[in-house]
Amino acid sequence: MMMTLHRIQWLLSLFLIVKQSYLTLVHSAFVSPTPRRDVPRTLGSELYLKRGGTKKKRDKGNLITLNKLAYRNYEVLETLEVGIALRGTEVKSIRDGKMNIRDGWIKPNKNGRSCTLMNVHIGKHATAGEFFQHEERRPRDLLLHKGEARKLLQKTDRQPGMTIVPLKAYWSDQNKVKFEIGLCRGKDLRDKRDDIQEREGKREAERMIKNFNFR
Repeated sequence: MMMTLHRIQWLLSLFLIVKQSYLTLVHSAFVSPTPRRDVPRTLGSELYLKRGGTKKKRDKGNLITLNKLAYRNYEVLETLEVGIALRGTEVKSIRDGKMNIRDGWIKPNKNGRSCTLMNVHIGKHATAGEFFQHEERRPRDLLLHKGEARKLLQKTDRQPGMTIVPLKAYWSDQNKVKFEIGLCRGKDLRDKRDDIQEREGKREAERMIKNFNFR
């Protein structure tokens, strides 16, 4: 009799333990526990941590230099963004502000596959040795597609008075030097006078509007 009573109590305790384990398992399956803030959440073997250490990009349009003389002497018909092949000392000099593009021009090669930047001055780097220095006005290859170079060659050859000049240089999002070149036509004296008259008229109108609003 005593053995039977102990056996019943043991079976009852085992039943309660199994029931409690089952209820805990069901609750954890349907209700997600609150994650701890000090422990990163895991899914399999992957850790979902805060991403950091990314390199800061430059803002697009971070201007290096602008060719104002080109806008005064030429009528810009088309523009194109191109890269340029530079040496290490040239890049360092550009960062120091030693580039001048006002006398530069672009020469399409006769094979129609590339273009060369001519007569652009990049000053020598201050701390580099003479062996590593670059020529200040050396021809520099532009990086563009063959089709684009072929179109530029055709337009300058077929249409008289057309030339290609660098309009501005700037840093790209990948911290590389980019040029905006323009297919241009030279202005005569009358066009220059018209541009000056139009610019002065806009300034006078803006000045009158400003004075009127101030009063």
